[in-house]
Amino acid sequence: MGELLEFFKIIIPTIVVLLVVYVMLRAFIKQNSKQLDYMSNEHKLIKLRMDSEAKSNTEKISLPLKFQAYERISMFLERINPPNLLTRVMKPKVNVGILHSSLLSTIRDEYEHNMSQQLYISDTAWELVKTAKEEVVRLINSSASKFNTDEDASKFAQSIIANRFNNNSNPIDKALGALKDDIRNNFN
Repeated sequence: MGELLEFFKIIIPTIVVLLVVYVMLRAFIKQNSKQLDYMSNEHKLIKLRMDSEAKSNTEKISLPLKFQAYERISMFLERINPPNLLTRVMKPKVNVGILHSSLLSTIRDEYEHNMSQQLYISDTAWELVKTAKEEVVRLINSSASKFNTDEDASKFAQSIIANRFNNNSNPIDKALGALKDDIRNNFN
Protein backbone atom coordinates (compact mmCIF):
# COMPACT_ATOMS: atom_id res chain seq x y z
CA MET A 1 0.00 0.00 0.00
CA GLY A 2 2.91 2.31 0.65
CA GLU A 3 4.03 1.77 -2.88
CA LEU A 4 0.61 2.64 -4.22
CA LEU A 5 0.59 5.83 -2.17
CA GLU A 6 4.05 6.76 -3.52
CA PHE A 7 2.78 6.04 -7.02
CA PHE A 8 -0.20 8.38 -6.56
CA LYS A 9 2.08 11.07 -5.11
CA ILE A 10 3.99 11.01 -8.37
CA ILE A 11 1.08 10.45 -10.79
CA ILE A 12 -1.37 13.05 -9.46
CA PRO A 13 1.04 16.02 -9.70
CA THR A 14 2.12 14.78 -13.14
CA ILE A 15 -1.51 14.58 -14.30
CA VAL A 16 -2.20 18.03 -12.85
CA VAL A 17 0.87 19.46 -14.62
CA LEU A 18 -0.15 17.75 -17.87
CA LEU A 19 -3.70 19.13 -17.58
CA VAL A 20 -2.38 22.63 -16.92
CA VAL A 21 0.00 22.33 -19.88
CA TYR A 22 -2.83 20.99 -22.02
CA VAL A 23 -5.16 23.85 -21.09
CA MET A 24 -2.40 26.40 -21.66
CA LEU A 25 -1.44 24.88 -25.03
CA ARG A 26 -5.07 24.76 -26.06
CA ALA A 27 -5.52 28.45 -25.18
CA PHE A 28 -2.24 29.29 -26.93
CA ILE A 29 -3.27 27.43 -30.09
CA LYS A 30 -6.71 29.05 -30.04
CA GLN A 31 -5.12 32.50 -29.71
CA ASN A 32 -2.63 31.76 -32.49
CA SER A 33 -5.44 30.48 -34.69
CA LYS A 34 -7.32 33.76 -34.18
CA GLN A 35 -4.16 35.73 -34.99
CA LEU A 36 -3.57 33.65 -38.13
CA ASP A 37 -7.16 34.22 -39.23
CA TYR A 38 -6.80 37.93 -38.56
CA MET A 39 -3.52 38.08 -40.47
CA SER A 40 -5.01 36.10 -43.34
CA ASN A 41 -8.00 38.45 -43.54
CA GLU A 42 -5.69 41.46 -43.31
CA HIS A 43 -3.58 40.02 -46.14
CA LYS A 44 -6.71 39.55 -48.29
CA LEU A 45 -7.78 43.13 -47.64
CA ILE A 46 -4.35 44.45 -48.55
CA LYS A 47 -4.37 42.38 -51.75
CA LEU A 48 -7.84 43.66 -52.66
CA ARG A 49 -6.74 47.24 -51.99
CA MET A 50 -3.62 46.79 -54.11
CA ASP A 51 -5.63 45.20 -56.94
CA SER A 52 -8.12 48.03 -56.78
CA GLU A 53 -5.35 50.64 -56.87
CA ALA A 54 -3.65 48.85 -59.78
CA LYS A 55 -6.92 48.76 -61.71
CA SER A 56 -7.52 52.42 -60.92
CA ASN A 57 -4.02 53.34 -62.10
CA THR A 58 -4.47 51.29 -65.26
CA GLU A 59 -7.76 53.04 -65.97
CA LYS A 60 -6.15 56.42 -65.39
CA ILE A 61 -3.67 55.56 -68.13
CA SER A 62 -5.84 53.58 -70.53
CA LEU A 63 -9.01 55.67 -70.43
CA PRO A 64 -7.41 58.75 -72.02
CA LEU A 65 -5.78 56.47 -74.62
CA LYS A 66 -9.14 54.95 -75.47
CA PHE A 67 -10.79 58.34 -75.83
CA GLN A 68 -7.88 59.52 -77.95
CA ALA A 69 -8.30 56.46 -80.19
CA TYR A 70 -11.98 57.23 -80.72
CA GLU A 71 -11.13 60.84 -81.52
CA ARG A 72 -8.38 59.87 -83.95
CA ILE A 73 -10.55 57.32 -85.75
CA SER A 74 -13.37 59.88 -85.98
CA MET A 75 -10.93 62.37 -87.45
CA PHE A 76 -9.67 59.71 -89.88
CA LEU A 77 -13.22 59.07 -91.08
CA GLU A 78 -13.88 62.78 -91.49
CA ARG A 79 -10.59 63.24 -93.37
CA ILE A 80 -11.36 60.45 -95.87
CA ASN A 81 -14.92 61.66 -96.42
CA PRO A 82 -14.79 62.48 -100.18
CA PRO A 83 -15.72 66.20 -99.97
CA ASN A 84 -13.17 66.79 -97.19
CA LEU A 85 -10.54 64.64 -98.89
CA LEU A 86 -10.94 66.44 -102.21
CA THR A 87 -10.73 69.84 -100.50
CA ARG A 88 -7.37 68.92 -98.97
CA VAL A 89 -5.81 67.05 -101.89
CA MET A 90 -7.13 68.87 -104.98
CA LYS A 91 -4.60 71.19 -106.60
CA PRO A 92 -5.23 73.47 -109.58
CA LYS A 93 -4.34 72.21 -113.07
CA VAL A 94 -3.80 68.61 -112.01
CA ASN A 95 -4.85 65.64 -114.14
CA VAL A 96 -7.00 62.63 -113.23
CA GLY A 97 -4.02 60.28 -112.86
CA ILE A 98 -2.22 62.49 -110.38
CA LEU A 99 -5.35 63.30 -108.37
CA HIS A 100 -6.39 59.63 -108.33
CA SER A 101 -2.95 58.62 -107.08
CA SER A 102 -2.88 61.43 -104.51
CA LEU A 103 -6.31 60.53 -103.14
CA LEU A 104 -5.42 56.85 -102.73
CA SER A 105 -2.03 57.69 -101.25
CA THR A 106 -3.61 60.09 -98.73
CA ILE A 107 -6.19 57.50 -97.67
CA ARG A 108 -3.50 54.81 -97.31
CA ASP A 109 -1.22 57.12 -95.30
CA GLU A 110 -4.06 58.22 -93.01
CA TYR A 111 -5.14 54.61 -92.48
CA GLU A 112 -1.63 53.37 -91.72
CA HIS A 113 -1.11 56.27 -89.34
CA ASN A 114 -4.24 55.29 -87.37
CA MET A 115 -4.13 51.49 -87.58
CA SER A 116 -2.83 51.08 -84.05
CA GLN A 117 -6.01 52.68 -82.71
CA GLN A 118 -7.86 49.43 -83.40
CA LEU A 119 -6.45 48.18 -80.10
CA TYR A 120 -8.73 50.55 -78.22
CA ILE A 121 -12.01 50.35 -80.12
CA SER A 122 -14.46 47.48 -80.53
CA ASP A 123 -13.96 44.91 -83.28
CA THR A 124 -17.32 45.84 -84.77
CA ALA A 125 -16.43 49.53 -84.97
CA TRP A 126 -13.01 48.73 -86.45
CA GLU A 127 -14.60 46.53 -89.13
CA LEU A 128 -16.94 49.39 -90.04
CA VAL A 129 -13.97 51.79 -90.21
CA LYS A 130 -12.16 49.42 -92.58
CA THR A 131 -15.32 49.02 -94.67
CA ALA A 132 -15.70 52.81 -94.88
CA LYS A 133 -12.11 53.17 -96.08
CA GLU A 134 -12.58 50.42 -98.67
CA GLU A 135 -15.84 51.98 -99.90
CA VAL A 136 -14.18 55.38 -100.32
CA VAL A 137 -11.36 53.74 -102.28
CA ARG A 138 -13.94 51.87 -104.39
CA LEU A 139 -15.81 55.13 -105.06
CA ILE A 140 -12.60 56.87 -106.12
CA ASN A 141 -11.51 53.97 -108.33
CA SER A 142 -14.90 53.63 -110.02
CA SER A 143 -15.02 57.37 -110.68
CA ALA A 144 -11.45 57.33 -112.04
CA SER A 145 -12.28 54.50 -114.43
CA LYS A 146 -14.64 56.86 -116.30
CA PHE A 147 -11.81 59.21 -117.27
CA ASN A 148 -8.48 59.15 -119.07
CA THR A 149 -5.53 59.71 -116.75
CA ASP A 150 -4.43 62.86 -118.60
CA GLU A 151 -7.84 64.62 -118.44
CA ASP A 152 -8.45 67.60 -116.17
CA ALA A 153 -9.13 66.41 -112.62
CA SER A 154 -11.98 68.84 -111.91
CA LYS A 155 -14.51 66.62 -113.72
CA PHE A 156 -13.12 63.61 -111.87
CA ALA A 157 -13.61 65.43 -108.56
CA GLN A 158 -17.15 66.40 -109.55
CA SER A 159 -17.85 62.76 -110.42
CA ILE A 160 -16.69 61.64 -106.97
CA ILE A 161 -18.95 64.20 -105.32
CA ALA A 162 -21.90 63.34 -107.60
CA ASN A 163 -21.51 59.60 -106.98
CA ARG A 164 -20.96 59.96 -103.24
CA PHE A 165 -22.76 57.75 -100.80
CA ASN A 166 -26.41 58.33 -100.11
CA ASN A 167 -27.41 58.95 -96.50
CA ASN A 168 -28.87 55.47 -95.97
CA SER A 169 -25.77 53.57 -97.01
CA ASN A 170 -23.00 56.01 -96.12
CA PRO A 171 -20.28 53.77 -94.64
CA ILE A 172 -18.56 56.73 -93.00
CA ASP A 173 -21.74 57.65 -91.12
CA LYS A 174 -22.21 54.01 -90.09
CA ALA A 175 -18.66 53.81 -88.75
CA LEU A 176 -19.04 57.12 -86.89
CA GLY A 177 -22.32 55.86 -85.45
CA ALA A 178 -20.62 52.68 -84.22
CA LEU A 179 -17.87 54.75 -82.57
CA LYS A 180 -20.46 56.91 -80.82
CA ASP A 181 -22.38 53.82 -79.68
CA ASP A 182 -19.16 52.31 -78.30
CA ILE A 183 -18.47 55.43 -76.28
CA ARG A 184 -22.05 55.60 -74.98
CA ASN A 185 -22.07 51.91 -74.04
CA ASN A 186 -18.59 51.68 -72.53
CA PHE A 187 -17.99 55.03 -70.87
CA ASN A 188 -21.30 56.24 -69.45
